[in-house]
Amino acid sequence: MDEASKDERSLSSRYGYSFKNTFAIKKSVFVRDVRYTILPALSLQGFIAVDIMEGSCTKERFREFVISNVVC
Repeated sequence: MDEASKDERSLSSRYGYSFKNTFAIKKSVFVRDVRYTILPALSLQGFIAVDIMEGSCTKERFREFVISNVVC
């Protein structure tokens, strides 16, 4: 099982290279948009369960996903 998320900032790099004694600068527009979280459960036979939700995943939501979709 793994967790992944995606929003409009997913493709932005946080690190860069620059000349000595200068800062790396990247100009971009700040976007605060909807964030999606994907919870997949995989086995050797393929996907067992997938849950896609809007926003971040909480501990309770993850626990519910495991108990209702993976264990049962």
